[in-house]
Amino acid sequence: MVKKLLKWLGLALLALIAVVLFNTFTTKPWPVVATVGNPAPLPDSAVKHLSMAVQIPTVSLNDTAALDTVDLKKFGDFVQSSYPLINTHLNKTLVNKYAFVFKWAGQDTALQPIILMGHYDVVPVEAAVLDKWTAPPFSGLITDSCVWGRGSVDDKASVIAVLEATEALLRKGFVPKRTIYLCFGYDEETNGNGAKAVVAYLQQQHVRAQLVLDEGGEVTEEQTSIVNRPIAVIGVAEKGYASYQLSVEKEGGHSSKPAKETAIDILVTALHKLRSNTPPVKLTAPVSEFIHRVGSSSNSFGFKMASANMWLFSGMVEGALGAKPEGSAMLHTTIVPTIIQTGVKDNVIPSTATAIVNSRILTGETVASVQEYIKNTIQDDRIKIKRVSRFGGDPSAATGVESPAFKRIESAILKNIPDVIPTPYLMIGATDSRAYRSISDGVLNFLPMTDGKGYHGINERLPIRDLQRSINFMMTVMEESVKEF
Repeated sequence: MVKKLLKWLGLALLALIAVVLFNTFTTKPWPVVATVGNPAPLPDSAVKHLSMAVQIPTVSLNDTAALDTVDLKKFGDFVQSSYPLINTHLNKTLVNKYAFVFKWAGQDTALQPIILMGHYDVVPVEAAVLDKWTAPPFSGLITDSCVWGRGSVDDKASVIAVLEATEALLRKGFVPKRTIYLCFGYDEETNGNGAKAVVAYLQQQHVRAQLVLDEGGEVTEEQTSIVNRPIAVIGVAEKGYASYQLSVEKEGGHSSKPAKETAIDILVTALHKLRSNTPPVKLTAPVSEFIHRVGSSSNSFGFKMASANMWLFSGMVEGALGAKPEGSAMLHTTIVPTIIQTGVKDNVIPSTATAIVNSRILTGETVASVQEYIKNTIQDDRIKIKRVSRFGGDPSAATGVESPAFKRIESAILKNIPDVIPTPYLMIGATDSRAYRSISDGVLNFLPMTDGKGYHGINERLPIRDLQRSINFMMTVMEESVKEF
């Protein structure tokens, strides 16, 4: 009896191995598509224009009342003087005084338009790290390889790429088949009111777009060690966004005679529980497709085998993807403390302690469900929990990989980036494009930078080759407006 059981177990194991190997060896790598050829040379003015744009410190502060309208106006004057054909041939509308909407009328008004967007505001530079910058952050320094400065990557790169591509096509006498809108916001880094106002304006014009393309995804060669090809990650959905305040009140007193537990102790314990109990992993549709496309082309046999047999090896794949913060954030809702406030003097035990925790919410969960998760994880009624973020909200809907919008961007990527694997991606940050989902089912996030450097940090800079590729990419998107996907 035991021998017969072992025999059947052996046969079952062999069958399992056969299925795993069959799935692995019949899974074909993502195809290599020949690019158009050498990229078109940069317009003479393109690098200079990005440098000039960086030199205008259009900083968005948390206090929106402190909006520096002088620099916003300077940026508008820069666009007016630097792009004469755009200002001559496209209809320009200013929304909320500082958000740009350029309309490039297409030949066939029955076709749904496309919207190419970005934002020209930037985050502040920390005074404490100014000496760590290679060049002053608003110098717009041009070297042989890069344009340096705050906004060169996030997100004046997008704005300049779109403007340069449009100006170049106008010089060639190109007229798009479908209408193209160029939309640029001025406060994405704070509350995105400019983008919301632009969407309200477009709704009044009865605009329903086939494609909305914003910043977000990029080309990565550094963020993965499992494939020897560049990966173009196209944002198809955004995680939700919410911040919550955790507050404790407990009688304080003199530091020479502390109680067994203070308000700070209670708060720190709660934060430790949150950081020690990560929300569960969930494989969303965009992440599953990402695993399929990348895994099929992996140079690691183990990862290729695992991705081809997710029914058996999902844990292994999740572990590999989650080994880095970017991959981990695609797999689950994140909750992290960002602000802690308590205490007034070194010999006084404070009676109150508060913390702000920020959450980026995975598809399938909500702002309310995350708040409930925080409560259930902490399990301490002395901690008062309330949502405090003024913007953000639940996760967005996702744009399908079979949609005309995705196919359009995928095609432009394949024409401009050799040996690339284009793949859907779950956006872990928030962008202005979220507001545009009310007027389009085809919202995507991508610019063909390669592993952008200095986002919101020190030494932000854009390689000149990335500017060249971004302009060519935008030109391809516009030129292919004649195609149906």
